[in-house]
Amino acid sequence: MSFCTAINCMDGRVQQPVWRYLRRRFHVRYVDMITEPGPCAVLSERVNRTVLERILDRCVISIELHRSVGLAIVGHYDCAGNPVPEPMQKEQIERAAQFLHDQWPELPTVGLWIDHRWKVRELCCIR
Repeated sequence: MSFCTAINCMDGRVQQPVWRYLRRRFHVRYVDMITEPGPCAVLSERVNRTVLERILDRCVISIELHRSVGLAIVGHYDCAGNPVPEPMQKEQIERAAQFLHDQWPELPTVGLWIDHRWKVRELCCIR
């Protein structure tokens, strides 16, 4: 079995596009989805320690027990959990990707943006 890890918004509109993209991107069969409203804000700002720790604990399960081969942080258009302008959310995604890569430097980490047509755009890749 092969896995990658996605830290994704809970919004149901973005689940399938992210799943399809990451399966191809990392050549895996499964995508562990860790969902939270507006996770790029949580990971970039690191203010809400409770939610941050919950996300990181779930990452540990995916990375250590499922042997995840890649990590993604996702933000999207029309996010109710992080209702900030698109440029700000994209900056959060990039900061969150760097934070995640600092935690697991052995994993390639990508930052993804889902646009208004529900298309996945890769903003950054840190190896």
